[in-house]
Amino acid sequence: MNKVPVILITLFSGIFISGLAQADNTKACQTLFQPINNEVASVKAQGGVWEAFERRSAFRDHSTVALHLDQKAIALVYTLDYVCGALNRIPRNDVSNYILPLWREKGEEEFIKYQTDGYGYSLEEVMTWVKYAKYYEKNYQRKLGFAQVQETMRKARPLADRFVDIVHRVRKTNKVKEIVADSKLLIADFAKLHNEDPILNQVDVENNAIPHASTLTESADEM
Repeated sequence: MNKVPVILITLFSGIFISGLAQADNTKACQTLFQPINNEVASVKAQGGVWEAFERRSAFRDHSTVALHLDQKAIALVYTLDYVCGALNRIPRNDVSNYILPLWREKGEEEFIKYQTDGYGYSLEEVMTWVKYAKYYEKNYQRKLGFAQVQETMRKARPLADRFVDIVHRVRKTNKVKEIVADSKLLIADFAKLHNEDPILNQVDVENNAIPHASTLTESADEM
């Protein structure tokens, strides 16, 4: 009877354990994220803070503040959801799904020629796609430190709590100046978290690297 070498058993065990750890981190991330998502979603389902302001004549003149607050809360939820799906690599997107297979298959020169001569895209635009292909190829295997992700979620939770609290207060009180001031402060705190948190900064870098290519992804859908 052939025996499996110990080194192979060790290797496969390590891969299996690593896979379990990654899955556990993703599940733990979703567990931390879900209460934040639920709180923001509960407000969004009722029209947001904007709707609460609009329903009260005393608050109506400040509806643009409420709209801005809704946007900040929704943007944070969108970003945190991305984080949980991106712990172990940069996720694929419509642009990378189209660019990368062709870029890898044809090589850079032929890819450029294929897009400019074959489809008539400008060289300037195609070069932004090449730049992104190189960026993605170099960085897609990066990992987000889970301890830092946990800290990001910990800091985000009180902001979601305050977001819900503002809606409750609008419905129950007439303290317009106080609630508008608190809304503006919360907007600033959402922005501060997004600007200063290293995980959210990393997500911004990754998403900002994606070139605008709506015509490209539309043509991919037609293929």
